[in-house]
Amino acid sequence: MKSKQLFAIFIVTFFFTCKVSFSQTNTYFLNNPVWQVFSSCAVPLPCIRNEYYNYYVNGDTIINSLVYKKIYKQGQVTYNWMAAPPWGCSGSYNYVDTFPTYFMRSVGKKIFLHQYDTTDYLLYDFNLSIGDTLPLSLVNSATDLVVAEIDSIFTTYGYRKRFRIVDGGSTTTYLIEGIGHLNGLVEPLNVVFECGYSLVCFSLNDTAYFPSIGTTCNLLLGIVSSKHEKSPAVFPNPFDNFTTIYFNPITEFAELTIFNIEGQIIRTLKDISGGSVKIERGSLSSGFYFYELRQENKIIASGKLIVMD
Repeated sequence: MKSKQLFAIFIVTFFFTCKVSFSQTNTYFLNNPVWQVFSSCAVPLPCIRNEYYNYYVNGDTIINSLVYKKIYKQGQVTYNWMAAPPWGCSGSYNYVDTFPTYFMRSVGKKIFLHQYDTTDYLLYDFNLSIGDTLPLSLVNSATDLVVAEIDSIFTTYGYRKRFRIVDGGSTTTYLIEGIGHLNGLVEPLNVVFECGYSLVCFSLNDTAYFPSIGTTCNLLLGIVSSKHEKSPAVFPNPFDNFTTIYFNPITEFAELTIFNIEGQIIRTLKDISGGSVKIERGSLSSGFYFYELRQENKIIASGKLIVMD
């Protein structure tokens, strides 16, 4: 009888340990995953900012007793002026962020993202069947995207499901388990207005598995001309009611200007001090916008905003 009781205790302990271990393994972030994404955006027109960049994993951190992977970013930026002289923008640079861009964790078939506030945001839920509606998440704000087909792609570490997502009967994109979608990892699923994204490559342990088997997706940056302590971040983005822009270093008596895609000034906020500024949507219609933060008449931060209903 005693041996049976000990065996029962062992089984319960083993099951509990496995369950906890599984919930904390961050399965989708094993084997050194690297994403390579390309973006091309008007900043604003006729200046085009083209960027190739990597997301990659480097270490763990604990937030609210949960284990997150630290996601870093590095990239190559080139500016092109798409109009007659005089040139309004030009040049290129490489950068490597020295602080994490995101914190992510995976549990079961879900990926969660944590950034600058205290909320754990759903990024993906890959527990999908044919006919399921894609859940709302940081990358998806649409309520009518449906799984039409499911197949898979091969990796040495196991097959990953691929979901064909349709809207009204026409193909919109593909969702790939543990990888993201055709536009990227944290980039919006349905890109609108004057910006485009594309997932160029995904690799595990220096072997690419998307879009085909090949070599690593790591960018060869050469000389790094810019090291970001922490890039300006907009969160959430896209947004419907408000968003927050986070800066590093802290600003003092700065001025924020918001432009539409035609370069017209839509809104100006003055005397901004601190590490962040909250942007209320107000009268902004759905669309693509750009912002510039100036301090002592110098641009210290810039980026894009996406407003969606």
